[in-house]
Amino acid sequence: MSSLSERLRPAGVAADVAEQQAQRYRAMSVEEKLRLADDMGRLAWELTCAGVRLRRPDLAEEQVRAEARAIIRAAAD
Repeated sequence: MSSLSERLRPAGVAADVAEQQAQRYRAMSVEEKLRLADDMGRLAWELTCAGVRLRRPDLAEEQVRAEARAIIRAAAD
């Protein structure tokens, strides 16, 4: 059976690099992990909105946010 690190390792990332990253995550405090999760959530939101704006430059900002929410909800399913 493969380890958790092997199953979650992104394509193209060497096993030793993925293991170093996993060790770093394990060493993080709860506050650091929460800050990182918040940062990643904000980045996902910003990138999703940017993608909507690129595909639909005609939309008003409120419509961009609504479309981004729909995309993120669909991704969570």
